[in-house]
Amino acid sequence: MIKVMVAEDETLIRKKLVYFPNYEDMGMVVVKEVSDGLAGLNYIINNTPDIIICDINMPKMDGLEMLSKSLDYDYIAIIVSGYDYFDYAKRALKYGVSDYLLKPIDISELEESLRNAKKILEDKRKITLDMIIKDLQLNIGNNNIEDPVVSAMITYINDNYDEKISISDLTNTLMYSESMLNKKFKKEVGITFNEYLNRFRINKAIFYLKEKLYTVAEVSTMCGFSSPKYFSRVFKKYLGFSPTEI
Repeated sequence: MIKVMVAEDETLIRKKLVYFPNYEDMGMVVVKEVSDGLAGLNYIINNTPDIIICDINMPKMDGLEMLSKSLDYDYIAIIVSGYDYFDYAKRALKYGVSDYLLKPIDISELEESLRNAKKILEDKRKITLDMIIKDLQLNIGNNNIEDPVVSAMITYINDNYDEKISISDLTNTLMYSESMLNKKFKKEVGITFNEYLNRFRINKAIFYLKEKLYTVAEVSTMCGFSSPKYFSRVFKKYLGFSPTEI
């Protein structure tokens, strides 16, 4: 579900923004409502909502300042304002705002803006996902491996990634200590054995998730993760969003 935050200081308007649009039909859910920009900024920093609906004129911190201080976070913003000022609209565009709606708010117009924001978000994530997949594939390629020991380690990952495995499994077979195996692996591949294993598993997980045939829990097991919770944490580390958002 797309997570929406509403920032509006006027209670009646805020409740209208929270309860009137048909979020469920659009695949969205309101996860937070705040009445001032400072509370909104704190929530963005700690939780990173996907879409933000915000007023400009709010106590403690106005909406544009809130957005300007959170530019490093990946969200789409929609401004709702009683001010029909060109300067405000111009500044809003600089902060990546997808739409600027005037009060009183027309709910059907807001829903159209929300659908547009969702499309922008999905397009951005598709580009990000494609880039990450390419990066993962580059980092798990083994076309130029010259060391037969490292080649054997990569083959072991390819054949057993869906099981609980570690580099210690290979010490007896390959006749090297863990530290020596790690050293040889990193020298040849450029990343550690565990990093390669995680990247390989995440790459496989993306493939399974994109098929839309399995649950996150099933993909977690299929890719050798100890639990769906751990899988989601590792997945978000690499992609920036959860496996349910693929």
